[in-house]
Amino acid sequence: MTRLERYIGFVLRAVSVCLLVGILVLMVANVCNRFVNFAKLDWNDEIIELMLVWLIFCGSAEVWRVNQHFAVDLVPLMVEGKRFEKYFKAFISLGCLVFIAIFTYRSFDLFQRATDVSPYFSWPRKLWYGAMPLNGALMVIFSVRQLMTILLTPAAEFAAKKHASPRDMSAEALAEKVTPYI
Repeated sequence: MTRLERYIGFVLRAVSVCLLVGILVLMVANVCNRFVNFAKLDWNDEIIELMLVWLIFCGSAEVWRVNQHFAVDLVPLMVEGKRFEKYFKAFISLGCLVFIAIFTYRSFDLFQRATDVSPYFSWPRKLWYGAMPLNGALMVIFSVRQLMTILLTPAAEFAAKKHASPRDMSAEALAEKVTPYI
């Protein structure tokens, strides 16, 4: 993993955390405002919506980068250490790349066609839709990197790997395997 990629990951995590904290503060302020009417918070929902969209897509890009997204791992576990593990992983990675490339293309199209504005601040909805193609492009780059890593790794390395089951591992080794990027 390159220094640039680690920096991008740090930025994605930092933005996601800041957005989550911002959403929390605004939600708590909204709830408190119901009991002690201290301000007019009509704008609150619009800001929360904008922050939530960016939180979801920045977080998704970071999860995609570190390959920690939800996945059904029954078949990958069955082919682990087998001769064709490399080809199976390359096939899955290529499928993910195609999916995210289509998503990015279609979301960029949506972004370009957006002409409406938000109801309270009259901000262009492109601010909301921009999260999709931007983070989608990052996910395409991460997918290409993952596919190239798989293709450039000799097949013998995949077949020669000895994978320990979680119950055979120490707590430290298990924690390293489960959370390698934290």
